[in-house]
Amino acid sequence: MTRREAYRKFRIALRDPARVGDAAMYKAHMLGIPTEPRHAHELLALGELPRIDIEALRELPRGTLGREYVEFMAARGLHPFVVDSALERDVLERNIGIARYAMMHDVFHVLTGFNTRWAGELGVWAFVAAQRYEPMHRFALAMGCLLYPLLAPLQIPQLWKNLRRGLAMGRRADRLLYLPLERWWARPVAQLREELHI
Repeated sequence: MTRREAYRKFRIALRDPARVGDAAMYKAHMLGIPTEPRHAHELLALGELPRIDIEALRELPRGTLGREYVEFMAARGLHPFVVDSALERDVLERNIGIARYAMMHDVFHVLTGFNTRWAGELGVWAFVAAQRYEPMHRFALAMGCLLYPLLAPLQIPQLWKNLRRGLAMGRRADRLLYLPLERWWARPVAQLREELHI
């Protein structure tokens, strides 16, 4: 797919809230920031991108990853990031790291314990940058360090605290993006944090 075709499809997908995941994939394809081949191989080995069944996760016991994820999303009015199964295979494979990270971003919030305020987002970006998935994550962290203090000056002490905490956690923890987190919905969050060194 050419960048021009990706741009056209990106604009179409942006008009439909249910296709925000597709829009992100077309945008990544258009900007030419593919997943590094060595990472793509590991991510593709996990199989199809997860389908997140909110109703099924809501039935899980409190304290499990799935239930905590659903409650985290509901409390903030968020919806799971979805990539349409009809998305062109080459676009998905080229950008599999972006797709998987976008789908798992809020799961990372649950596992790391960071909220969705600016300081919490910076903590997650720091965690992800320390995990060293893609150069773009380190760039996103740098942009967050520059912009978030301007957007939330009252959170500056917490921003820097979460930056340090996220970096330390990310260096210590197993590389979450390459793990089948979606198969562990029924497992207790506390147990996963311990096993994954978070």
